[in-house]
Amino acid sequence: MPMAADVDTIERTSIVAYTLLNELHDVLALPKAPDDVTLGILMGMAMFLDDKVGPMRAKRLMSEAPTIVLKTDAHVTTDQTQRIMPVLRAFGDHLKELRMKAERPVSGTVG
Repeated sequence: MPMAADVDTIERTSIVAYTLLNELHDVLALPKAPDDVTLGILMGMAMFLDDKVGPMRAKRLMSEAPTIVLKTDAHVTTDQTQRIMPVLRAFGDHLKELRMKAERPVSGTVG
């Protein structure tokens, strides 16, 4: 069983991930095919886990995931979502900054 600090980190991270994925789903979902976006998110999560932790550790983590009990019984409340919105706003600002950097024309010469 993880220590209390680890559980708090796991819970906080899972609330941020849930809210981010929920917002992403709302942006990408097509009214006639919302499950396609859900499947894409699942596939992306599987690829992320495979890339970050490898297939063997991902299997172990996923087998342990059902035993992790959030304080809110695996439901993210509106209050929890509102508390982490600054994180999502900062993430959005970061993405906007990356996009602006990519769109800036390069002027002048090197050297």
